[in-house]
Amino acid sequence: MSKITDLASELRKLISSGLYPEGARFISEYEIERRYNISRITANKAVSILVAEGMLERGKRGSGTFVKRSGAFPKGWIAAIETLQSQYNSRIIAGAASEAYAQGYMLSVLGPQISSQDGSMEWGNLFNDIAQSDCVGVIGVKTLVNFIPENYPKPVIQMDGILTDSSSKKIHSVTSENFTAAYKMMQHIIAAGKKQIVFSGFGYHVNRRERLNGFMAALKDNNIADAEKRQYNMHNGTRHEVRLVLRKILADYPDVDFIATDSDEVAFNFIQAGKEENISLPSAIGLSGFGNIHGIADGYNLPTVEQHPWHLGVAAVKGLLKIMEDKECSEILQMEIPVEILNAEFI
Repeated sequence: MSKITDLASELRKLISSGLYPEGARFISEYEIERRYNISRITANKAVSILVAEGMLERGKRGSGTFVKRSGAFPKGWIAAIETLQSQYNSRIIAGAASEAYAQGYMLSVLGPQISSQDGSMEWGNLFNDIAQSDCVGVIGVKTLVNFIPENYPKPVIQMDGILTDSSSKKIHSVTSENFTAAYKMMQHIIAAGKKQIVFSGFGYHVNRRERLNGFMAALKDNNIADAEKRQYNMHNGTRHEVRLVLRKILADYPDVDFIATDSDEVAFNFIQAGKEENISLPSAIGLSGFGNIHGIADGYNLPTVEQHPWHLGVAAVKGLLKIMEDKECSEILQMEIPVEILNAEFI
């Protein structure tokens, strides 16, 4: 080994010893030069190695060098189960990756190519492989973690949803305030003077069901007649299905003046279906979404809900590390991320 490599190894041990905790000022290159009887150039290059590794951080000129991380990177790795097929989920993973790195961990995004009809074999094999690895824990978006085996040995946090399975699976969760956000959105719609309001979305998914329940509760609390009949459930929200739902809504409520939906994607398909039916949405009939998807909410001035997916990912990693620290954790963590209503002025 070279002098530089040997010195870098010694400095790592010095930091890892706890003598210089995170945030503390590290010994200067002049002190390193004297202590180890080496040249200033060698000291500088060894320190530069630790800066590149993320253990040290140089301050402003003349302020010194500080300990950024007391252990070598990475402390361990976290498995993120996600296929990255949606913009929203990608933002969740981006937040998780950022927080993992800030905490000294590496995040690996894993998702097999699904070949079987339900994908259970591929997902099962993936979880088994992770269980036998040195991975410290698992985070997954929505229902993907439903494929996780019973009594899984690694801590698991489901993001953007909760597990309704009553089995022995111990899965923690972090999600948005779905019910509260939908309730607030409907209150804004009613306050704007809309009278013939309906709402539509996916009733089968727990997040979407909470949103639909929130819409329903607000209608009932404001004494809107036939609140139950104003709900139009869908299976997948394709443009064809949305077009059929729109026709049904118009048949049931010819004077409908607002359609609240449980996602920006569904709202977008209502806009496209409206064009096919020669109805201008959201101008002739008001429309709201959920999720603040770029290109939809901003492109159509759509009232929507900002769910802060980045922070959802951050909370998932923080929760996972908390579980790791408390190995005797017996409670299921269920965290909720605050949301906000956007573009309410366009209702």
